[in-house]
Amino acid sequence: MADPAATVAGESGYALPGPHAVAIDDGEWFDAGRGRRLRWRRYRPQVAATAPTPCVVHSHGLGGSRESGADWLAHWASWGIAGVAVQHPGTDADACASDSPLALRHLLRTAVDAAQLAARRHDLQFALDRIAEEAPPAIGLSGHSFGAASALRLIGERRGGDDRPADPRIAAAVLFSPSARGGSLPLAERFAGVAMPCLHLTGSRDDGIGPGDIAAADRRLPFAHMPGPDKYLLSLDGATHPDFAGMAVRPPAPARPGAAALKAVSLGFWRAYLAADAAAAAWLSADDGPLPGVAGQWLRKR
Repeated sequence: MADPAATVAGESGYALPGPHAVAIDDGEWFDAGRGRRLRWRRYRPQVAATAPTPCVVHSHGLGGSRESGADWLAHWASWGIAGVAVQHPGTDADACASDSPLALRHLLRTAVDAAQLAARRHDLQFALDRIAEEAPPAIGLSGHSFGAASALRLIGERRGGDDRPADPRIAAAVLFSPSARGGSLPLAERFAGVAMPCLHLTGSRDDGIGPGDIAAADRRLPFAHMPGPDKYLLSLDGATHPDFAGMAVRPPAPARPGAAALKAVSLGFWRAYLAADAAAAAWLSADDGPLPGVAGQWLRKR
């Protein structure tokens, strides 16, 4: 494995593609109990059949799809971490009349409610059921924006209603553009039960989809109120909300600012907590942070 401390153009070696080819396939699950069809996209590292790999379940943001998170999932798979991106009916691209900010804001007003969040939680639990049947050595959970809010519901967040313990099948979580919107409990109580390792990723311009949406500074609230240890925050200077969606662009466009750093630190986190990689764990715990050349802030709760 490449030395995670090795740097290329100021970034960790973990920002480079890994040693494995990646197979991508699409499919659909049917949740008969809810009459709900869940489309998915799977990223498989091409490793020996006798070598089971960890797997990450990914939840897209508002107006997204199973194509969301492609930049992150394909990168993780190239390093031996499989992934499944789940599409959530009702808050996906199909529910958005167009790609305009106005259409997204309409969807935000009409679709992002307690019922939709509960539906997303059940979607992810259904996905975990399917993944667990394959007996991976470890399972992670990730999400962007409303997907991060969905992930929080499975890892121990309490909102004051319909609260449940963290799903014991989840070993760690990566939260792209998380938030603390909604709920009735004080923040310290709300996040006190999140005990598993978590990586929070945001930016100084991660303001959401327009005026009245979540302020960039508030993306840091879940990290601020979660107990340690094994909690990490990377906030990139100048990074905006779309920078964390991980959407592959066709034809390829110039990489978004900070994309290499996001690939590196998220992969290092998964390697440490899903693959028990001691080198990755040491890299995350470096006194000056894992990416000292990157403009932003790195915080760790011991």
